[in-house]
Amino acid sequence: MATVPQTVPQNTLRPLVLPFGYDLAPPRQSYITFVPAVLVLTGILSWVMGDELGMVLAATVASVLGLYTLWNWVFRKAPTRLSTLLAMALLLGYGGGTLNTWITLPRGSLSIAELMGLPEGILARGMGAVLISSATLFFLGEIYERPLFGREFRVHIDDRARILIRIGMLGMLAGYVTRSLSFAGPSASGGHVSVAGVFLTWLYTPLTAISVAAFLTAESRQDRVIDGLTALILLMMFSVLGRRVAIYTSVEVLFMLRLIGFRWQGSLVRKALLILGLGTIAVACSLTFMLLRIAGSTQPKTWMPVEKRLQVAGKMVQNGGAYAMAAHVTQVNLQTRTFILSFFAYVLDSSSRMTPALGQDTLGMLQLSVPSVLYPEKNPYFSEEALVDQQFHLAYGDQPNSILTAGATDFGLVGVILFPPLIVFLSKSVFNLIVRWFKPIPLLIVALSFILMMLMTESTLNGYFEVIRNSCIFGVLLQLFVSVPGIRLKA
Repeated sequence: MATVPQTVPQNTLRPLVLPFGYDLAPPRQSYITFVPAVLVLTGILSWVMGDELGMVLAATVASVLGLYTLWNWVFRKAPTRLSTLLAMALLLGYGGGTLNTWITLPRGSLSIAELMGLPEGILARGMGAVLISSATLFFLGEIYERPLFGREFRVHIDDRARILIRIGMLGMLAGYVTRSLSFAGPSASGGHVSVAGVFLTWLYTPLTAISVAAFLTAESRQDRVIDGLTALILLMMFSVLGRRVAIYTSVEVLFMLRLIGFRWQGSLVRKALLILGLGTIAVACSLTFMLLRIAGSTQPKTWMPVEKRLQVAGKMVQNGGAYAMAAHVTQVNLQTRTFILSFFAYVLDSSSRMTPALGQDTLGMLQLSVPSVLYPEKNPYFSEEALVDQQFHLAYGDQPNSILTAGATDFGLVGVILFPPLIVFLSKSVFNLIVRWFKPIPLLIVALSFILMMLMTESTLNGYFEVIRNSCIFGVLLQLFVSVPGIRLKA
């Protein structure tokens, strides 16, 4: 991995370590003024209107600005800031998800709130809070956060990186054989997860994105064949890792193309084939994932391993109609599954009428991220939903958690506004510390894991803490691997 040689002399004003280039994009005026202003004004309007029209208006604005930000980042080489990515994820997750359910869910003359038995107005206020929180992220990030990558930075996939990719792919396969990895994630037992499974899950998305880049930049026929097969195997693992992993990994794959210098202004045929191929794999694997989930439900009291699910799914395919059933279940599931606003809106509304948890959620999630070896007395069964039920006298089960639900649970609207920039500040601070110690390949994988963390709208506060923890611990393992001297034979 390398950057374009610099001609600017070193001086005391230059930061000590910027491994991904020094030509950093300046703050963009539109993300300091126009975008935050539109979000705040629409958020306030939605809050004041307090009805379904206000919710739909806010969700539409969120979707448009979220897609605009995504397009600029992936295809127009906009700067990569964690704050911008988190704001984009919140807008697309809450706004796009709400709009999708509002459009596709059959409900007759009922409003979404009436259909779900929610008080009128809390959805509009919840959507307004999402916009105001995202506006804060855009504004603060554009002014204070330095981009991760310089505009001149290009990734170079060397032989050591190719070896790491291939070993990583074999490790993923071994994880399923040894059952360190299970369906949709690492294996778990008694509240504890497999360490090997956690490592492989953390590594998967960055490794897959880099593997596609390695295939596209391979010079020899041998590397092209091996790297292509490696990338294909990793992409096909969408089938057992889930739809969200497929979406976020596909986005990171497209982002990696800009880091290897891929020109989107080139051949339309090449671009169309690339995007169409990636989309086809993602859709086919998402249907297969749903089919494997259905196969696992045939024995509801037993957690079925991946190989057993494959056997049951194979018999379902032989009997006919399996993928049609999976497509129908997926369609029905997506009508309501994308509506992640309801839980957040109810928590936000409850926190405005009752005393919030005042940090109990943050402390509970933080103790979950501490390894059991260091903290054996921790409560591995702590959950945000259980705390919400206790604090606000509700009765929720499994719900779509996010950084916003954590903020609302602990400090109400103040937490909704402050928690996202605080988690960005923590993540960037940790990244700036490990920059001094990691070589380019491990550091790129850590950077991609942090980017993935920000892209995931649905993530508990513990999810952020775990990614930061895993990046520090597992990054050291990768650092040791790339530091092992190569063996060279000389005549």
